[in-house]
Amino acid sequence: MQPFGLQKPAQFRITPFPALNSELYTQDFNEVKRIGQKDSPYRSAEQTAIAKFWYEFSESGWNRVVRAALVSQNLDLWATARLFALVDMALADAYIAGWDSKFHYNFWRPYTAIRGAENDGNSNTEADLQWEPSEPTPPVHDYPSTHSALGSAAATVLAEVLGDNVKFTFASPTASPAGSSRTFERFSQAANENAESRVLAGIHFRFSCTKGLELGNKVGEWIVKNHLAPLDK
Repeated sequence: MQPFGLQKPAQFRITPFPALNSELYTQDFNEVKRIGQKDSPYRSAEQTAIAKFWYEFSESGWNRVVRAALVSQNLDLWATARLFALVDMALADAYIAGWDSKFHYNFWRPYTAIRGAENDGNSNTEADLQWEPSEPTPPVHDYPSTHSALGSAAATVLAEVLGDNVKFTFASPTASPAGSSRTFERFSQAANENAESRVLAGIHFRFSCTKGLELGNKVGEWIVKNHLAPLDK
């Protein structure tokens, strides 16, 4: 798909995933297996709440973040429209760039990796044929986490335009208990928690979330620097 602001989908294609017998893969495999498991005793109630809160679609949630953040800002109509346009260009292109990398690497999700660990050539990973994640696993590739990429892209645009230190509160339709909200002091704080939620939900390896954050940051910076410049500049 032709990006809205990037030059091409592969412009910021991420580097390869860690080898299956590497220390990083072993570490992140065992982490998500332990903390991301359904009814895991190692995941706190707060961590479970985070996993559920951010489970919704990123493009919907981050547009609500923009609306919530603008409550404390004094932007006119043109500046407000520009901000929404930049955020949504970044969200769309983070999806496109993320899927370019997903299809390029075709890497398995924790659900498949944990159940099939006897075939990964790593003696430090143990298979569990009954393992299930805290939240349902989307039937798409793991690497990178586009959820993390979208959050980072949106947060980067918001921080570039408004500054990072903007306090806001917003709710999520997937929050538990229903109707509950969360408050953040910075856009980057929200983006990091958004990425963390995917490990807590048991649906992404941490290295996939880390690469998603990096990719989203590059997309967001590119969009702001190369599109819809303010009229006074």
